[in-house]
Amino acid sequence: MHLQTLDFVFAGVAAFVCAIGLFRGLSGFLAFLTASAATAAAAVWLWPESAAYIGSTVARVAAFAAGGVLVFGVVRMVVKKLVNGLLAQPVDSIAGLAVAVACCVLAAVAVSRFGIVRERSHVAREVARHVW
Repeated sequence: MHLQTLDFVFAGVAAFVCAIGLFRGLSGFLAFLTASAATAAAAVWLWPESAAYIGSTVARVAAFAAGGVLVFGVVRMVVKKLVNGLLAQPVDSIAGLAVAVACCVLAAVAVSRFGIVRERSHVAREVARHVW
């Protein structure tokens, strides 16, 4: 088995994601996902309506950026506090690590679908050989 440079990059990214999952926990992961979805939904819903109030596209983008940061921060804080109230700290951290590992496995499977990556990564070739 000869690991290539891309395999070490994948391993480094996977280790970083797992460390973030362990330190943020499941509450941080769920808070990020919920806040991102709420911010995107608010932007999609309010963009057409904002044309009546803000004429310039640049001003609309700036207003949405500022509003998006505000919505993201509030929703993330509320969800994180709620989930932290339900889960004890060790369980939250372990669940966050489990979700991060699952995301890394899903990413490896997704990356193995691309032919150019399979040629440059031993891990992607092995995953493609066993999954696809």
